[in-house]
Amino acid sequence: MSRPERVVAWILGGLVVAGVALVPVATRWVLADDNYWIQVLIWILFFAYLSAAWNLIGGFAGQYSIGHAGLLGVGAYTSSLLSINAGLSPWLGMVVGGLVAAAVGGLIGYPCFRLRGAFFSLVSIAFAEMLRVGTELTDSVFGMEVNGVRGLLLPVLGHNPAAFQFVDKRYYYSVMLGLLLLVLAVGWGVKRSRLGYYLAAIRDDEEAVASLGINPARAKLAAMLLSGFFTAIGGTFYAQFILFITPTRTMSLDFSVQMVIMAVLGGMGTVLGPVYGAVILVPIAEVTRAVWGGSLQGVHLIVYGALLMAVILYCPQGIEGWIRRRFLGSVRWIAVRIGPAPAVLPAAAASTPTMVLPEGTLLPARLAPGNGQPLLVLRKLSRRFGGAIGVRDLTLEVKAGEVVGLIGPNGAGKTTVFNLITGVLTPDAGEIRFAGSDLTRLGPDSINRMGVARTFQIVRPFVQLTARENVMVALLPRVGRVAEARKEAERYLAFVGLSHRADVPADGLSTGERKRLELARALATRPRLLLLDEVTGGVDQRSLPGLVALIHQIRKEGVTLLLIEHNLRVVTTVADRLVMLHLGEKILEGTPEAVVGDPQVVEIYVGAPGALR
Repeated sequence: MSRPERVVAWILGGLVVAGVALVPVATRWVLADDNYWIQVLIWILFFAYLSAAWNLIGGFAGQYSIGHAGLLGVGAYTSSLLSINAGLSPWLGMVVGGLVAAAVGGLIGYPCFRLRGAFFSLVSIAFAEMLRVGTELTDSVFGMEVNGVRGLLLPVLGHNPAAFQFVDKRYYYSVMLGLLLLVLAVGWGVKRSRLGYYLAAIRDDEEAVASLGINPARAKLAAMLLSGFFTAIGGTFYAQFILFITPTRTMSLDFSVQMVIMAVLGGMGTVLGPVYGAVILVPIAEVTRAVWGGSLQGVHLIVYGALLMAVILYCPQGIEGWIRRRFLGSVRWIAVRIGPAPAVLPAAAASTPTMVLPEGTLLPARLAPGNGQPLLVLRKLSRRFGGAIGVRDLTLEVKAGEVVGLIGPNGAGKTTVFNLITGVLTPDAGEIRFAGSDLTRLGPDSINRMGVARTFQIVRPFVQLTARENVMVALLPRVGRVAEARKEAERYLAFVGLSHRADVPADGLSTGERKRLELARALATRPRLLLLDEVTGGVDQRSLPGLVALIHQIRKEGVTLLLIEHNLRVVTTVADRLVMLHLGEKILEGTPEAVVGDPQVVEIYVGAPGALR
């Protein structure tokens, strides 16, 4: 974004914020003492709040919990029981309920974070339903009356702000508006924090995140704790507003579904998306109930479904994405008319990768040259997949500073070896040692932090993030602040020739550019050993010399390389030694010329009658 565009964006943004700040004044002037419409506004704010709280785990991290109503119920019951039985102010009970719900959410979520997609959603539904049914069948907890399915009636105290009770609904409106602004501020802060970048990457590709030295389960747990805490605070508000709670309603699946639908409609993973969803859906529900409530129950759900289908078809990123595009379009339109037109580079120049070597070295300290000692040792490594052999009795050493190529036909076990080294797979037998340490039973994030990085056979960038943000995710575990990671990412993008594409989302990059981006991301973890899995695969012939030069430059940084490559011309150019695999076994090892010229290798590659079987 150019400087005039930034100025216009700040001005327009300020006007929007000022308009939002005047909403309470405008509603008071328009609605006067109309309690019905004030209550509708409260429900809009309430569901926007719940959806924003759900968005911290469901939208930011892509963990689609459909059991959040259970956490809402935990907050409602905790604060209500403490108020009735211990005389604790609901304002304090709200915080206690939030902490209890966060603990419950963490205990339920952490062991289930290995599950993904529909499986995690089903577990979350099961949790909420078990909690609801269990509460319906329970009359007391620790001597405190819960009343099971009959529900819990809170004492009516009149206008008593200390007890969170007001006669005028405008007070509830003000409290709910404050809570909504609070959870939106938390969401804004999370999205721009280290945790926010982790969650955005996890939403795209959890395995790739682990390969960068990040523990995905820990990041998801942090998001779950925050989401559970704020969801439970919403439960306390609901209890004090209604003054009557039942597990059938408070922990209903309907609440959970509305949280999800509003975030999906408004834009998951965005800060304001849940607000847009609530502003549209809550009034629709109220109007349809008022018009058809007596004759057509649930007609609002039909409207919900129609809106969701329209959004999925025409605006997959949600309403927030549509509004953002229109806002940025307006910013550019205004900026062009008040300032000079930005210089436009020729298309060929704008898309040409230019490697710019950083001053000094790419890595914080150039690695010392190898001393002839093995950096990586594989001893009798084996892995089976049912009746199929992935790798069998593989023994291999890679010396520090060396470049070793793994070659072999498809199905030879090359990528399986990489997955075993990086902890994606656990070996059935054998040992993996790196710099004297045993890697055999470690996870991918622990192995990366020890100095082993990799790229993938099929490139796996975080497609919803820009090229710069992809590299930042790899840097954040290793630098102090987000701003520092943003600045440092420039060096790695320059090194691989992607400075001109830094602000382009990864899904807008070509295959060759994605390969370079994945290299930059792996290098940003500051590895001693880098595993390159077909780094030239799928790249056009014009781009090959640049990638080969890039591999040579990485070696100059002192990084040890183990690479899988089908292009024999490339691998013989960059490798010191080749290892030939076939059907999971090592059949030959030696200099590139000796291995490529061996009759056995030639027969296997060309499929001659005498090929090894």
